[in-house]
Amino acid sequence: MSIRKDYIERLVEQFAAALARLLKARREKRFDDAARLLRATALDTLGMEYDALLMVDASSTARLLGEPSRVKVLARLVAEDGELHQDQGDPATAAVRFRYALALYAEAQSLGATLDGEDTSVLTRLQSGVSSSTRT
Repeated sequence: MSIRKDYIERLVEQFAAALARLLKARREKRFDDAARLLRATALDTLGMEYDALLMVDASSTARLLGEPSRVKVLARLVAEDGELHQDQGDPATAAVRFRYALALYAEAQSLGATLDGEDTSVLTRLQSGVSSSTRT
């Protein structure tokens, strides 16, 4: 059990560091850098290409990733990708990403993931993003 716990802790630490870099690039409006970081983070933390992970429905992707923590990582990356598209003036793609991230969070929970305060905050933003895209 300790090997699994160590793996999850390393995944979370690696993801947190990468996410901080991604958010900084987005804040600084270095959108190309942010997109590259997002894809590199998916490959480094999940071992798969980001775009490949988005090719199927959330349920299939969650089964492929297997671990609830890995599904949550991807959900957060997809949410950040949506924010990135929104920042670049592409609300349609942002809304698609927001919906997919919400579906991934639901899949993570069905696999046994518990949501922390940060997850709840992200979910609130996602739901707001989806709601505002349906009104426009």
